[in-house]
Amino acid sequence: MLIAAMSRRLNDGVDYATFRKAWIPDETVPGDPRTRVLSALNIDDPRELFTLALIENAEPADIPVWMDRIAPIEKRRYERIKHLVGEPTLNAVYQVITEDDLSQPITE
Repeated sequence: MLIAAMSRRLNDGVDYATFRKAWIPDETVPGDPRTRVLSALNIDDPRELFTLALIENAEPADIPVWMDRIAPIEKRRYERIKHLVGEPTLNAVYQVITEDDLSQPITE
């Protein structure tokens, strides 16, 4: 599994509902591996927005292929949100190496 993480800050006077309306893609691409995307606001600073996309059916080598496919959609989305949010302070894709349930004992 891969995860894509992005952290950014809503601009002054912008609430999450306004941002979300502009953020929602205007088109979907069959096979887009970002099937689950979580967005969260910092409890202590509700202007700080963190987005995490779970990418369950892709390998790192697949990234350029699907990025090319979604590029036009992402460009239009960026144009809609660029005045609502600052540039990301984190924007990266990671490969998951472990998944743990900390409410249960972990055995090696």
